[in-house]
Amino acid sequence: MKRKEKNPVNLFDSTYVVCDVETTGLSPVYNRITEISLIKIQDGEITDKFSTLINPKQHIPKEITYLTGISNEDVIDKPVFDEVAPKIINFFEDLNSEFTVFVGHNVSFDYKFVAESFRRLEEPVKFEVKTLCTCKLARRLLSQLKSKSLGNVSEYLGIKMDRKHRAFDDTLATTKILLHFLEVLQDEYEIETLDEVLTFQNKKIYTEDRKSPALKRVNIKLKDIPANPGVYFFKSASGEILYIGKAKNLRERLSSYFRHNSELTYKIKRLLSSIRGLEFEITDSELSALILESKLIKRHKPRFNTAIKRFRFHPFLKIDVQNDFPKVDKVYELENDGANYYGPFSSRRTVNQLLREIKDNFKIRKCEQKKIKASKSNSNCMYYDIGQCDAPCNLTVSKDEYRKEIIKAHDYITETKKDSSRTIYKNLMNVLAEKMDFEKAASLRDRLKDIEKVMSFQKVITSAINNKKIIIKCDTTGRREVFFIHNGKLMNTYTLEKNSDFDQRNIMGEITETTEYLYFSLSKFIKHKYSAEELDEIKVISNWLALNRDRNSYLEINDSHTKEELVKFIFK
Repeated sequence: MKRKEKNPVNLFDSTYVVCDVETTGLSPVYNRITEISLIKIQDGEITDKFSTLINPKQHIPKEITYLTGISNEDVIDKPVFDEVAPKIINFFEDLNSEFTVFVGHNVSFDYKFVAESFRRLEEPVKFEVKTLCTCKLARRLLSQLKSKSLGNVSEYLGIKMDRKHRAFDDTLATTKILLHFLEVLQDEYEIETLDEVLTFQNKKIYTEDRKSPALKRVNIKLKDIPANPGVYFFKSASGEILYIGKAKNLRERLSSYFRHNSELTYKIKRLLSSIRGLEFEITDSELSALILESKLIKRHKPRFNTAIKRFRFHPFLKIDVQNDFPKVDKVYELENDGANYYGPFSSRRTVNQLLREIKDNFKIRKCEQKKIKASKSNSNCMYYDIGQCDAPCNLTVSKDEYRKEIIKAHDYITETKKDSSRTIYKNLMNVLAEKMDFEKAASLRDRLKDIEKVMSFQKVITSAINNKKIIIKCDTTGRREVFFIHNGKLMNTYTLEKNSDFDQRNIMGEITETTEYLYFSLSKFIKHKYSAEELDEIKVISNWLALNRDRNSYLEINDSHTKEELVKFIFK
């Protein structure tokens, strides 16, 4: 019988409810909760909080009061758990959702107390939610830290705790630790799904002296793997390439497969059980590794690359202006399709809010079709009836009039005039601050910062950087890799060795020749028919550029640049 695989849940599309409880003792059966605090994280940001003292209906020992500061007098007039239970259930929204995770530092303690409290209700509630432990994550991500207590981890990460052993303060610290760990898992371990992080927390920790079975089979020492960008190859006993991957740091990436190996996903387990060889190829930058990985996957078609397909996390807003009647969508990748892309935004909440506002305030179609075949015989849909769309599908609105609405949506995202998102957010933020509603004001401030960051280095990313001349500089330890891109196509790359300064002697002639070509071809946009490999390369470069251009050096060449300025930029 074929194993049925469920669709993976994106790491940041999940809902995390971080919890901490204070109790009268250590036993969830015999002791009771005196305080509970919950913080909800959605799209990588705090969206809700709940905290209350609880009357445990039993004596709080002196040593517990000394530890937590919670006395019998503090809880005598507070609600019992039965009264609080409905609020906790509402906070979780859906206990059965595959997207919801219960999080704690030493999570089993908090989880057992909450579950047991629900079991004791007059009408018992079955409390079963996936759990994630930040203490377990700390053991795997902060191996250098001697103690993985909440206080020690918080101090190590620079997280301030005002009151230790109080539920809200401990929950807030745990929340900040979780958000930090999720970023590390995404950036350094390339973990992208909820299932991957849930299994990562339980992975057996191997060392050089206690090697994993898979590492013994490939017969390689992790310390011998360079900490450079590159591409790696897992091979079978016959030499077949089973999987090709890229890494910003080969040692860190490959160690993630072999240091932890007890609770891997089904697909990764199958891969590691099949490999008998490991090879890698060093590149001069992460971008080179991405391009090489893409080419080699297309060439070799490894069977596990299809099975272990990954996806992006940073969202874009997309307006498909290449179509007669464009629509607005949230996407995770740029395509070579002629559309306008706005982003990447650091928060999905920003994109979701902008998308919701555009759909509510502009009469742009909401139907699912990528393209529509407009005809007067088409019937009106619900959105036309409620005044949210002018029905381009049946030509109620002309193409030109519809385009005006699209321009308004574009301006709402990019401009700073009075009816733009940024100006509206600023004004509303001030109103909320005056009303002392600081939490909502802070949320709007975060949305505003996200939009301003995106718009500070771009107005809109258009189709696959076509019709542009771009130079990208990627610096790694001791080296600089330079990419020359013409009309979306990668023309050439050069690597500069770094001593006291970049060595210009051997490469100067070639670079000057390339920059002259770029310079003199500014007005010669030769139409080029791209091959499938070139189109894929354009997509890789476009996505990388969109996600990294605020952190790396690039130059978009225009008519004002001289040849000398291009050469100076490369070596600066």
